[in-house]
Amino acid sequence: MKLPTVELGLRRPLGIEQTVFNQPFWQGLSNGQFLLASCKNCSRRSFPPKAVCPGCHGEDFDWMPATGKGVIYSYTRIQTSPPIYELLTPSTLVVIDLEEDVRLLSRLLPNGNTGSVGLPCRLVITKHPDGVFFAAEII
Repeated sequence: MKLPTVELGLRRPLGIEQTVFNQPFWQGLSNGQFLLASCKNCSRRSFPPKAVCPGCHGEDFDWMPATGKGVIYSYTRIQTSPPIYELLTPSTLVVIDLEEDVRLLSRLLPNGNTGSVGLPCRLVITKHPDGVFFAAEII
């Protein structure tokens, strides 16, 4: 399933370390998919990508596309930040429970909606001059 894409003129908010293990995730994001690591031993899905399964300590994974749909589990509003992030402040960070039973942290796109526990949301691919990343939006 391809996720919606949002063009942003700013560089990505974080430095990205691409490794042999997480390369499929970043390639998937470049192709419009949010991929979750799925353990071949116990089928547990996890994010962020890890080399060892948090459930059974297995080391063999498949990559499965997520729908990107979920609900806000928790959120916080950031009012001040170091100078490197001042263009992104204020911003809202949300903890999302995805349909695939994975919980993750994301920035909420500023579209007039503020985070609220229980609100439905979806992940979107954000395109930046230096690559892709992801964020969430209220639906």
